[in-house]
Amino acid sequence: MKVGLVTLYRGYNYGTSLQAYALKRFISSLGWRTELLWLAEGAGKGRDIRLAKIAKIAWRCLWHPQLLRHTFLSYKNSFSKPIPSEIREKFLTFAHTKLQVKGLPAAQLKKFAQDDDTLALVCGSDQIWSAAAANIDPLYFLRFAPEHKRVAYAPSFGGKTVPEYNRKILASYIREIPFVSVREDSGADIVKNLTDKDAPVLPDPSLLLDWEEFAGPAPFDNYIAAYFLDTPSQAALQSLQRISAKHGCQIIAFPYRHAAYERLPRITYYPAGPQDFVRLIKGAKCVLTDSFHGTVFSINLQTPFWTFQRNYASGKGQSERLLSLLGKIHLQSRYITSPDIKTQDIPSDAQTQTAAKEWVISQRSAARNFLQNAFRRIGEKNVQ
Repeated sequence: MKVGLVTLYRGYNYGTSLQAYALKRFISSLGWRTELLWLAEGAGKGRDIRLAKIAKIAWRCLWHPQLLRHTFLSYKNSFSKPIPSEIREKFLTFAHTKLQVKGLPAAQLKKFAQDDDTLALVCGSDQIWSAAAANIDPLYFLRFAPEHKRVAYAPSFGGKTVPEYNRKILASYIREIPFVSVREDSGADIVKNLTDKDAPVLPDPSLLLDWEEFAGPAPFDNYIAAYFLDTPSQAALQSLQRISAKHGCQIIAFPYRHAAYERLPRITYYPAGPQDFVRLIKGAKCVLTDSFHGTVFSINLQTPFWTFQRNYASGKGQSERLLSLLGKIHLQSRYITSPDIKTQDIPSDAQTQTAAKEWVISQRSAARNFLQNAFRRIGEKNVQ
């Protein structure tokens, strides 16, 4: 039997692409043929640009003016950071060869969900349930599938609160998913507040795989990795320079050529695709990042890291998911929020790293138990 998966998988974002790949692989490892599904209209594109989606966003912004600024800044931030064509091609190749997205018209998507040989539909993970979004996409809540077949694996709301304009629709959609889990403690609070459901907190899918075989050797030796989604802070820039000088490492930066990097010596830009990203994190002496998934992969691959508070170009912080993750493994000290803190050392704490690895293993077990229980109960319902 097969399982359908609906999640974010594009936007030229490493974490987005790799979490989709990891969840597909993990479900397959449980014994189910897993298909990553999408609407045929935009399945093969590098960004999710659907005409119906754009029209819905425009309509909601008219009715809720407070959405306009958030939406404008989000899209401005996304499109103001150009991705080199070589990197875009690597993402598209990864989607074609590894994700193998199955694009279906709406009617066939519904038929796929209703077929007797389709056991279940899973939505998740990443910020598919972004609480402040102008478009609460029914696709990400599996509205096309029979209600009893719906499973939510660790979606994120992207924050601690839900704006009033989205509370009713989110509550309605979540109530109609029998098996709900979330990615952050704050997400469990939101689900409880909206629906009175208890939702277990499960790990980001990228923690579900080891990645060792997938990664392969790094393309450089003796380097530190700089992965910043927004302009690095002054503390981050000085830390990059100090660590590089103290340890004699070059700096490998990807995917953006931030103007602030120009003041750094010994910096090299690398056109990294999703697989390159894993290699670069795995082979680095230290990772400096403002990214959730940069942090997650560093933890999973046992690479020393410093995570810096992000200078959001959209003016909207999302530190909750990072704090939730680091708190669980007692690594809050790796999160740098003060502009006065500039580190020159590569963190080394074998005991802490071992504890983190043990936590990752336990989280994989929790994820496996959640999905197997949901699939078993859906199978029993399908037989009735």
